Amino acid sequence: MTTLAIDAIRINPANDRITHVRWAPVDPSTRDWLSPTSIVEVDEVVAAIRRGDAVWSLFTLGGTRYLGPKIVSVAHTDGHDGINTDVPGDHVEKCIDDLQRI
Repeated sequence: MTTLAIDAIRINPANDRITHVRWAPVDPSTRDWLSPTSIVEVDEVVAAIRRGDAVWSLFTLGGTRYLGPKIVSVAHTDGHDGINTDVPGDHVEKCIDDLQRI
């Protein structure tokens, strides 16, 4: 199982859905990239989640990287799957909209 992190997203302004992400494998203990980041379509993220890979949001604050909420797949009403952050209950935390834009 691979641990991947997303540090930036691209949103389609017509429907406010995430279309692309910037991601790469990451070492969860150090939060260092294990390979160069790449920009991929959301379908690749959904496929990674379905095969059991752990996908996390990654934020940089004050020059230090932090893993944010886990990324989960969500079903849209039009039948396409997308992604969102998994923030349980009323817990206030960074969310997918807080990631940088690409």
